[in-house]
Amino acid sequence: MEDKELVKVEDGGSESVEAAVESSPVDGGVNLPPPVDEALLAEMIEMGFPKNRAMRGLFYGGSTLEAAITWIGEHDQESDINDPLPADAVAKPRKERTAEEKAAKAEELKQRIAENRRVQAENEKVSEKTREKERIQRGKQMAETRRVVEEQERQRAIDLRRKDKEDEARERERLRQLLREDRIRRFGVEKANELEKRSEEAAARKKVEMDLQKQKQSKEKAMPEVSGQGETIDLEKALKEMSAAVLKLDGSPADVRKICYGTMLKYITNIINQPREVKLRKIRRENAAFQKRVIAADGGLDYLRAVGFREDIEEGFLVLAHSDMLLLNRVRGDLELYSSKT
Repeated sequence: MEDKELVKVEDGGSESVEAAVESSPVDGGVNLPPPVDEALLAEMIEMGFPKNRAMRGLFYGGSTLEAAITWIGEHDQESDINDPLPADAVAKPRKERTAEEKAAKAEELKQRIAENRRVQAENEKVSEKTREKERIQRGKQMAETRRVVEEQERQRAIDLRRKDKEDEARERERLRQLLREDRIRRFGVEKANELEKRSEEAAARKKVEMDLQKQKQSKEKAMPEVSGQGETIDLEKALKEMSAAVLKLDGSPADVRKICYGTMLKYITNIINQPREVKLRKIRRENAAFQKRVIAADGGLDYLRAVGFREDIEEGFLVLAHSDMLLLNRVRGDLELYSSKT
């Protein structure tokens, strides 16, 4: 059984408490410091007193906050004021103070507490201002980072559009050369040059017409596009299929072939002249005139399919599923030639 010694600790000459002091080692020979009021100790530490100094004040000065702070004030210059409280410490009796001394110490205590609170409040204001400055700085940095990222995104979009235009120009030139080679193969250089010149003139006329219609079109509600209109067409495949269809048409009577070429030329010309007119891009499959003028000629329907007309977009109709004006202008030139030769 461990021995304990009860020591009377006098608090300001008015009241006393019992403090248990360990007289023998515990926990493997380690001596623990005498106990003090943990709540008062925490309050004094919060007020800014070092822990060891606060423990000494509570132990030697008394069991109240006022007595502890008073003792610290009286012994502030002692060299061991911040040393840990010894395990065998014994509180010494304190001299009884007069009423005037007690009042003076109470006033001094109030002033110290008020000063500590004022310093803490000022420190908190400084800390709050510092945090606010840091928050504002972080906000500015985030805004600048966002601006840089957005600017980079805009530049990438500009570069991508520029590259797309360059790729489109190269592809148009490739298709132009491909069409020219096909015409030279079918009609010879001289006729191919003539057709190319006529196509270029037609394209120039079309550009002028479109420029003149811009103001009018901007005021009118845009016509709805035909489903599938934005699709692309495989030019090489189209040229092969068109050539095969022409070979089939060559087997039809001259008058039937001429009517077929003339009718298809009218379809294509109408689309080129009014590319946004939906009804011109559709041909009713069972239309009597269409049956008589195009279907009657072997290869006529195949030629329209090769140009890009499809039967799977709208039931009962042939629908042109692309807007490649370069191809359509070439087709118009070919049909004009075929019509003139028939």
